[in-house]
Amino acid sequence: MPSAFEELCTLTREAALLESIEAVLGWDERTYMPPAAGEYRAEQMTYLSGLVHRRRTSPRLGELLHELAESDLARDPHSDAGATIRELQRQYAKRVKLPQKLVEELTRASVLGQQAWVLARQDDDFAAFAPHVEKLFHLKREQAACLGYEQEPYDALLDDFEPGAKTPEIANVLAALRSELVPLVQGIMQSGRRAPVEILEREYPAHAQEAFGRAAAAAIGFDFTRGRLDITHHPFCSGLGPHDCRITTRYDERFFNSAFFGILHEAGHGIYDQGLRPDQFGLPPGTYVSLGIHESQSRLWENLVGRSRGFWQHFFPQLQGAFPTAVGDVTLDEFYWAINHVAPSLIRVEADEAT
Repeated sequence: MPSAFEELCTLTREAALLESIEAVLGWDERTYMPPAAGEYRAEQMTYLSGLVHRRRTSPRLGELLHELAESDLARDPHSDAGATIRELQRQYAKRVKLPQKLVEELTRASVLGQQAWVLARQDDDFAAFAPHVEKLFHLKREQAACLGYEQEPYDALLDDFEPGAKTPEIANVLAALRSELVPLVQGIMQSGRRAPVEILEREYPAHAQEAFGRAAAAAIGFDFTRGRLDITHHPFCSGLGPHDCRITTRYDERFFNSAFFGILHEAGHGIYDQGLRPDQFGLPPGTYVSLGIHESQSRLWENLVGRSRGFWQHFFPQLQGAFPTAVGDVTLDEFYWAINHVAPSLIRVEADEAT
């Protein structure tokens, strides 16, 4: 007969398997799914999210966590078992506050909203997307109310990204950055110096961008035997399970930065996912510690490494070989300046480090 901890792990892994199936459907939805299949895909993913919620909030799971709460396993601050029990207790306490209907409505609204956004983006028609934003905003407020909060509704949601963080803490961090960055950007814009950004707006064939991006991602550590690169409307990374991590990008043949730095960013996410422990799949020790840490790894490779001079001292000759017409007459210094150009932008995923 399995111990309480073994049963806890079995039930948790079963729920994680269902979540990974849902993640495959989510990846396909944003890459290869036919446009007319959106409604049925929403139905599929809604059903799975409800099934996962029932598993994650089952009375038996609660009984096991209660039984293990004061055990020697739970009291060990350094063991995998202790971390598993403590984190699953935290998650369970939150999940049981959410009605299954709300969980399912959030999934359905997210899938249909994603499909609506794709069409609205193509047509430059925000009005078509606005009702989906309003619905999601309403559902997220309902979620925050169910979870509970002391001061700010967003605190209840922020906990999913950075456990324990509060809105005032994040506001203080952003305020400190703003006080330094706004004058810095203004000074750069008023300096009269202009980076040769036209270098980045020459002809960069998509097939060559893909080959060069794949080579760079592999060179920094993304394992393509356990991952893949595909095209999407908005870049993302999906860790579908042990040894299956999928990254995406979008290609603009008249702007080099969009796809390449998107690939480095998503590869950073992917490298983190590929570094998680396969033997702990589905359990807290095999899961990312927070989305804040996850994002730090993607930004590390995209900007601190990917826009560094040392990186391009190695890759610039390869870039010239891949795009001789675009950068054959360009120096390393010119290219380095161009990719580190600072200017306000409305496109978040293509913004520079300062803005």
